Amino acid sequence: MAAGAAPAQAQGQGQSPAPAGAARQGGAMDARLDDYEARLRTIRAAARNNSADDAALQAQQAAIAPIQGALADALARLTPRLADTRERLAELGPAPAAGQAAEAPDVAEARARLLKQQKTLEDNSKRARLLTVEASQLSDSLARRLRGNFSARLWAHDRSAFDVALWGDFAASLPQDLQRARDAVSVQVQQPAAPSRGPALVQSAILAILGLLLLVPARIILGRLGQRWSIAYLPDSALRKSAPALWLTLVGGATPPLAALLLHSALSGVVQLTPAANELARALIGGLFYAAVIDALGRSLLAPGRTSWRLAPVSDALAGRLAVFPALIGAAAGLASFLSQASVMLGASQPATEASRCVGVIIQIAAVGGALICARSAPAGEEKPDAAGQQLPWVLAAVAAWLSLGAALIAVATGYVAFASFVMRELIWIATVLASLFLLMRFVDDLCDALFAPRRRLSRLIGAATGLSSQALEQIGVLLSGVLRLSLMVFGWMAIVAPFGGSAQEILARATSAEMVFKLGQISISPGLIFGGLAVFAAGLVITRVVRGWLETTYLPRTRIDVGVRTSITAGLTYLGALIALLTACAYLGLSLSKVALFASALSVGIGFGLQAVIGNFVSGLILLAERPVKVGDRIAIGDQEGDVRRINIRSTEIEMGDRSKLIVPNSDLVSKMVRNVTPGGAPGQVKIVLRVANDADAADVRSLLLEQLAQHPSVLREPQPSVYLTNVANGALEFTALAGVASPRQAFGIKSDLLFAMVAELKARGVNLATT
Repeated sequence: MAAGAAPAQAQGQGQSPAPAGAARQGGAMDARLDDYEARLRTIRAAARNNSADDAALQAQQAAIAPIQGALADALARLTPRLADTRERLAELGPAPAAGQAAEAPDVAEARARLLKQQKTLEDNSKRARLLTVEASQLSDSLARRLRGNFSARLWAHDRSAFDVALWGDFAASLPQDLQRARDAVSVQVQQPAAPSRGPALVQSAILAILGLLLLVPARIILGRLGQRWSIAYLPDSALRKSAPALWLTLVGGATPPLAALLLHSALSGVVQLTPAANELARALIGGLFYAAVIDALGRSLLAPGRTSWRLAPVSDALAGRLAVFPALIGAAAGLASFLSQASVMLGASQPATEASRCVGVIIQIAAVGGALICARSAPAGEEKPDAAGQQLPWVLAAVAAWLSLGAALIAVATGYVAFASFVMRELIWIATVLASLFLLMRFVDDLCDALFAPRRRLSRLIGAATGLSSQALEQIGVLLSGVLRLSLMVFGWMAIVAPFGGSAQEILARATSAEMVFKLGQISISPGLIFGGLAVFAAGLVITRVVRGWLETTYLPRTRIDVGVRTSITAGLTYLGALIALLTACAYLGLSLSKVALFASALSVGIGFGLQAVIGNFVSGLILLAERPVKVGDRIAIGDQEGDVRRINIRSTEIEMGDRSKLIVPNSDLVSKMVRNVTPGGAPGQVKIVLRVANDADAADVRSLLLEQLAQHPSVLREPQPSVYLTNVANGALEFTALAGVASPRQAFGIKSDLLFAMVAELKARGVNLATT
């Protein structure tokens, strides 16, 4: 008994300090959980305030995220500690039952401590999970309130912009609104000068001078310096176009608002600005920044009067006509934003507020509509001839813009001014983001090409340092460009959906309302879900097509992979992308794999009978792409038909015959039947000629004649050497077989014809008769 108790005693002594430390940690965890619970209680109490605006709700929602992260971290710490405690208890074994010998006191004490620690950890884990659920529910509740507020503002019905009574009320309230503006100006004029003198005045003067310099001369000088620098230092490549365009966009978009900030700071150092004046100044700077960015971005892409610097695929005449519209659209967007904020800051009357919103929407519609009409009126054939493949995205963008303009015009005419303002604001914002993506992607592509293209200085330095070949560096540059483009697309998508916030789904709320949802078994279907699923599937196919196009035209041609393998890769990517797009669309619609399997089982009979051949050809196509017994570019023979494989489709394979006709072969025939691959792995071809001459001819002379003709033909390979064999003597004739190698099996037919012409003529010239039997 003593011998058995010693190890248990040692084990209990070895474990006793851990529960004590765990108890202290458990107390600290209790304190942290108490703090998280108190903070959630405070946020919940603040959320009950029905008068809270969106800013307060967003602040409360932002305060929940750190708590959720801390709770997740706490659970990540508690879970392994709880598992470790349970393992220790399992090592101690169960407590002695009644009637059994009592265990050692130190073992019993260790067991009690571990049980207490286990209970504390379990309580803390349960509490942390409950707080996590509570935080998630509270965040969802705030998100629903934000969506509700957004929907209420978006679908609020005001008076139409063409309502005469609106403008009559505006005219009636105009004197009062002008008086409010004069009062605000009077309050600002009556403000005393800034108390500080001397250095503060000098600083204000310096800031004012810098602001004035940035407003006009510095902008022009910086733009010209950027262009000169690009010509002097950048390599002679497309980077000389995209880099100056990006520089002009940065300079043109940053200098006007920065100048306004400097002037505002200079004015603040001279006089004390009222809160209203400060708010108006901030609104003006924000509108100016938006207008400057749009103007600079449009001018950089259009480059009116500078064809060699232009990135947009438009002609000189069209670029000249569109040159004024970036400034007009930017000014309209900035003015609309400023009017909306100024009417609230100055406490304008309701008619003045409604009128300012209508004016803001109308000037934006006029500016964007004028640009679209000007672009639409371009004469046929005026576009750049080398930009035909780049027109589709611009056409789709124009169609979307026209639809948005129509929706905004109808909304402002029917009184949904908030919705019209939202549509125009998002239309201009999305166009700005897409134009920025276009510029940045061009810059990224040109930069990677300039850095990693063969014969570039940096490419040679990297190659000398790493031992990589120029082709490998070129592939690295293409891959880096692809990664950067993908990152830009992700950031662009985030920028597009950012203005929607948590209320993006509310726009389609009416289309997915309970009244418009119907059941199909256990599946709920609504128009919003259907359109959303179709949009997700279409987006997946578009992304797959873009990636496939990038692989086919940009990356794979710069590798050493042969054409057949390239085709297999791109075709496999197409199938995989379509499958992922379909699964993503099903997930969006709420169709689980079990529901899809149930639906597929209903079609199993039809697939088993009517679509058996189609499914067989599809599977055979996958086998051809995976095993690649034949691939694009191979020359194959099926029976007496021989041609080049041009395309392996889902169901069939296209084979180009010698007369340029197409032979369509089901994929199952290529898998299940005998097919001869004439050109596997770039193997050379062979010419085989069989001639029968009269038996009175000298066999050695005939052999020498045939070898001479084979050696004289320029397309016959010297290695392996041509050979001539006497293969048969029968029926009064000598049969000779001549074999010669050629560079490709595709040349064998023509070379054989040339050799036969020459051999027959030479035999007749030497008096050797061909056998007639």
